[in-house]
Amino acid sequence: MKVDNSGKLPASYSAQNKTVQRDAAASANPASAGSDSVTINPLASRLSAVESKVGSDSGFDAGKVDAIKSAIAAGTFSVNPEKIADGLIASTKELLAR
Repeated sequence: MKVDNSGKLPASYSAQNKTVQRDAAASANPASAGSDSVTINPLASRLSAVESKVGSDSGFDAGKVDAIKSAIAAGTFSVNPEKIADGLIASTKELLAR
């Protein structure tokens, strides 16, 4: 099984159909079944807004990539191992805190 971190469901899951069983009386005479209502939780709409924002943010900065390319080509790009180590430690602490 291939693991995909894109957040989308694999095609095999989206192709499955779910059947809904209905009450025989309600399907025979929908008017006598009463009225249905749907209420959306405010948290759901906030989650939807956050999901849209995260989905639109690619996290890719083409300008920064071009600047790094130019610095490497010019031989002026320097690596700061302390900054890299600090970033790795911070990421590890964040993951362990979950």
